[in-house]
Amino acid sequence: MFEITHGKDGELILSGRLDAAQEGKASAVFDALAGQHVVDLKHLVYISSLGLGILLRTQKRLKASGGGGLTLINVNPHILNIFRFAGFDQVLDIRSSGPG
Repeated sequence: MFEITHGKDGELILSGRLDAAQEGKASAVFDALAGQHVVDLKHLVYISSLGLGILLRTQKRLKASGGGGLTLINVNPHILNIFRFAGFDQVLDIRSSGPG
């Protein structure tokens, strides 16, 4: 199961498993983003290469359009390791807790 909800401060909250079966849902949300966005991954338990691709594609598009890009918060250690191994920690603003 995969869900995207909006938090009280406007952040996107991802929960469950972001894999190929969820491409349509995730792409629809991330393709519509503009500017700076906070994405809370506290409840995300799995991300596939397709999910990584959606985040990377969104980050590149937002940066190219002069937007602030994505800030990922509350990333669990397992997913943080995936980001580090893939080099995403060099491309995305990844924080262990909320912004500020």
